[in-house]
Amino acid sequence: MVKVLITGAAGFLGSRILQWIRTQKLDWEVWGIDNLSRKGAERNLAILENLGCHFIQGDIADPTTIAKVPTIDYVIDCAANPSVLAGMGGGTLRLLKDNLEGTFYLLEKCKADQAGFVLISTSRVYSIAALNQIPLSVENNRYVVDEQQAHKFPVGFSAQGIEEHFSTQAPISLYGATKLASEQLAMEYHHAFGIPVWINRAGVIAGAGQFGKIDQGIFSFWVYQYLLDRPLAFIGYGGHGWQSRDLVHPHDIAKLVVQQMTEPVTGAPRIVNVGGGKQNTLSLAELDTYCAGHFKKSTPVQAIAENRALDIPMYYTNSALAKQWWNWQPTYTAEQILDEIRDFAKTNREFVEAIS
Repeated sequence: MVKVLITGAAGFLGSRILQWIRTQKLDWEVWGIDNLSRKGAERNLAILENLGCHFIQGDIADPTTIAKVPTIDYVIDCAANPSVLAGMGGGTLRLLKDNLEGTFYLLEKCKADQAGFVLISTSRVYSIAALNQIPLSVENNRYVVDEQQAHKFPVGFSAQGIEEHFSTQAPISLYGATKLASEQLAMEYHHAFGIPVWINRAGVIAGAGQFGKIDQGIFSFWVYQYLLDRPLAFIGYGGHGWQSRDLVHPHDIAKLVVQQMTEPVTGAPRIVNVGGGKQNTLSLAELDTYCAGHFKKSTPVQAIAENRALDIPMYYTNSALAKQWWNWQPTYTAEQILDEIRDFAKTNREFVEAIS
């Protein structure tokens, strides 16, 4: 029987990947590790138990936690402090332990067991300075690419989005730096010790049950604030809410991860982008319009013109490599994802109140 370890198992992404694995009827023995540091993570423990996960509460940056896991065949590393603002106001050492030191101990486990390693990385490894060089215009309350200025596109960008060879030069945020370093470390273990490594740079992940914070999980956060009648703010870029991002559902990511583990393709790139793409991109202003329409009410939105540190006006993913090599593409539309979040919030108000 294949034995798989999921880190960050009680988090939004880890628990949803496990859900998808079980729907595929894979005869896998699944182990999970989580330190339960995220508010609301303990609420997913019942999900893990019902799905037959052997759960270990602990920290992946603690080798004694890793030592509790039996010999495994694959690690799916979803554990991270995923906030782009993490470490900015203190807690930098904790960020490094969560996002980089933990990766080292997991890779050591993979080396010892000759196991494969899948890293869920992030679009935040890409250069903020280069992203801000993309020529933009405004259409229908959203920043869009000004294709008339294609000659000004930075290397690694096309009208279809950010590609894998886009610049990763600093600044990318402390969070992005830890994930980029984890990618490099994983690739070195792949070349030095021959362990299979797959790295998926995910765009904005969203769906039902997300913990939803202002600095991570913004689409869920916005829906939850509407449900609870709490004020909101368009922060930066004039306070218009034109900033736009693409959305991807965790089950779409899970589909690619399982395919990489079970159907490895010779010659396939080890690092690919996975995101909703241009067709599944929304601005905050559009998100607010959606919420106002579906909740049948208006929630006050403050306009704060000044930009936050490390913010970017627009991001969407070009997942052409994943499609070329794995025939992968997102199956959930942006509207389907928002509908799922809305329906979950309405039927799980206690959960939303507890994490907000």
